[in-house]
Amino acid sequence: MEAIQEGFSAFIGGFARIFFISLILWMIGLLVLLFREMFSPGEFVIREYFKKVWKMLLFSFEIAAYGAVVVGPILMFTTEDQFLVYIMVTIDAVILSAIYLYVRKQTGGFSKAKLRMRKERKHHRDWQ
Repeated sequence: MEAIQEGFSAFIGGFARIFFISLILWMIGLLVLLFREMFSPGEFVIREYFKKVWKMLLFSFEIAAYGAVVVGPILMFTTEDQFLVYIMVTIDAVILSAIYLYVRKQTGGFSKAKLRMRKERKHHRDWQ
Protein backbone atom coordinates (compact mmCIF):
# COMPACT_ATOMS: atom_id res chain seq x y z
CA MET A 1 0.00 0.00 0.00
CA GLU A 2 2.88 2.34 0.78
CA ALA A 3 4.42 1.74 -2.66
CA ILE A 4 1.17 2.74 -4.36
CA GLN A 5 0.96 5.88 -2.24
CA GLU A 6 4.57 6.78 -3.03
CA GLY A 7 4.06 6.16 -6.75
CA PHE A 8 0.88 8.23 -6.86
CA SER A 9 2.57 11.00 -4.91
CA ALA A 10 5.45 11.02 -7.39
CA PHE A 11 2.95 11.03 -10.27
CA ILE A 12 1.13 14.10 -8.96
CA GLY A 13 4.47 15.68 -8.02
CA GLY A 14 5.63 15.27 -11.61
CA PHE A 15 2.71 17.32 -12.88
CA ALA A 16 3.41 19.93 -10.22
CA ARG A 17 7.07 20.17 -11.25
CA ILE A 18 6.19 20.61 -14.92
CA PHE A 19 3.57 23.26 -14.15
CA PHE A 20 5.94 25.10 -11.84
CA ILE A 21 8.67 25.16 -14.49
CA SER A 22 6.16 26.37 -17.07
CA LEU A 23 5.09 29.22 -14.78
CA ILE A 24 8.73 30.22 -14.34
CA LEU A 25 9.18 30.18 -18.13
CA TRP A 26 6.00 32.26 -18.49
CA MET A 27 7.26 34.87 -16.03
CA ILE A 28 10.55 35.15 -17.90
CA GLY A 29 8.61 35.44 -21.15
CA LEU A 30 6.41 38.15 -19.63
CA LEU A 31 9.47 40.20 -18.74
CA VAL A 32 10.83 39.87 -22.27
CA LEU A 33 7.42 40.69 -23.74
CA LEU A 34 6.99 43.71 -21.46
CA PHE A 35 10.35 45.18 -22.42
CA ARG A 36 9.64 44.55 -26.11
CA GLU A 37 6.34 46.39 -25.80
CA MET A 38 7.85 49.24 -23.79
CA PHE A 39 10.50 49.99 -26.36
CA SER A 40 8.41 49.46 -29.49
CA PRO A 41 7.78 52.64 -31.50
CA GLY A 42 4.02 52.09 -31.95
CA GLU A 43 1.29 52.81 -29.45
CA PHE A 44 0.42 50.31 -26.74
CA VAL A 45 -2.74 48.33 -27.48
CA ILE A 46 -3.84 46.43 -24.38
CA ARG A 47 -5.94 43.90 -26.31
CA GLU A 48 -3.02 42.87 -28.51
CA TYR A 49 -0.76 42.72 -25.45
CA PHE A 50 -3.16 40.37 -23.64
CA LYS A 51 -3.30 38.14 -26.72
CA LYS A 52 0.49 37.94 -26.66
CA VAL A 53 0.45 37.19 -22.92
CA TRP A 54 -2.06 34.37 -23.46
CA LYS A 55 0.00 32.90 -26.30
CA MET A 56 3.08 33.12 -24.10
CA LEU A 57 1.28 31.19 -21.36
CA LEU A 58 0.21 28.42 -23.74
CA PHE A 59 3.66 28.30 -25.30
CA SER A 60 5.38 28.04 -21.92
CA PHE A 61 3.18 25.10 -20.89
CA GLU A 62 3.94 23.33 -24.16
CA ILE A 63 7.68 23.99 -24.01
CA ALA A 64 7.88 22.78 -20.40
CA ALA A 65 6.13 19.52 -21.29
CA TYR A 66 8.20 18.93 -24.43
CA GLY A 67 11.40 19.78 -22.57
CA ALA A 68 10.54 17.43 -19.71
CA VAL A 69 10.27 14.57 -22.21
CA VAL A 70 13.96 15.13 -23.00
CA VAL A 71 15.27 16.25 -19.60
CA GLY A 72 13.35 13.67 -17.51
CA PRO A 73 15.22 10.59 -18.76
CA ILE A 74 18.56 12.40 -18.56
CA LEU A 75 17.95 13.27 -14.92
CA MET A 76 16.61 9.78 -14.29
CA PHE A 77 19.90 8.17 -15.34
CA THR A 78 22.18 10.76 -13.72
CA THR A 79 20.59 10.67 -10.26
CA GLU A 80 20.31 7.51 -8.26
CA ASP A 81 18.19 8.56 -5.28
CA GLN A 82 15.20 10.10 -7.12
CA PHE A 83 14.73 7.53 -9.85
CA LEU A 84 10.97 7.15 -9.29
CA VAL A 85 10.39 10.91 -9.31
CA TYR A 86 12.02 11.38 -12.72
CA ILE A 87 10.27 8.33 -14.17
CA MET A 88 6.98 9.93 -13.18
CA VAL A 89 8.06 13.34 -14.52
CA THR A 90 8.84 11.67 -17.85
CA ILE A 91 5.49 9.84 -17.89
CA ASP A 92 3.65 13.06 -16.98
CA ALA A 93 5.53 14.94 -19.69
CA VAL A 94 4.58 12.34 -22.29
CA ILE A 95 0.92 12.55 -21.20
CA LEU A 96 0.93 16.37 -21.31
CA SER A 97 2.75 16.41 -24.65
CA ALA A 98 0.18 14.06 -26.15
CA ILE A 99 -2.64 16.24 -24.84
CA TYR A 100 -1.02 19.43 -26.14
CA LEU A 101 -0.34 17.90 -29.56
CA TYR A 102 -3.93 16.64 -29.76
CA VAL A 103 -5.32 20.06 -28.83
CA ARG A 104 -2.98 21.78 -31.30
CA LYS A 105 -4.07 19.37 -34.04
CA GLN A 106 -7.76 19.93 -33.29
CA THR A 107 -7.48 23.71 -33.15
CA GLY A 108 -5.08 24.03 -36.06
CA GLY A 109 -2.38 25.65 -33.95
CA PHE A 110 -1.63 29.30 -33.62
CA SER A 111 -1.00 29.89 -37.33
CA LYS A 112 -4.52 28.93 -38.40
CA ALA A 113 -6.07 31.27 -35.84
CA LYS A 114 -3.87 34.10 -37.09
CA LEU A 115 -4.93 33.40 -40.68
CA ARG A 116 -8.60 33.36 -39.62
CA MET A 117 -8.18 36.72 -37.88
CA ARG A 118 -6.65 38.22 -41.03
CA LYS A 119 -9.59 36.98 -43.12
CA GLU A 120 -12.07 38.42 -40.63
CA ARG A 121 -10.32 41.80 -40.63
CA LYS A 122 -10.27 41.87 -44.42
CA HIS A 123 -13.94 40.93 -44.53
CA HIS A 124 -14.73 43.54 -41.87
CA ARG A 125 -12.98 46.25 -43.91
CA ASP A 126 -15.17 45.38 -46.89
CA TRP A 127 -18.26 46.24 -44.87
CA GLN A 128 -17.02 49.65 -43.82
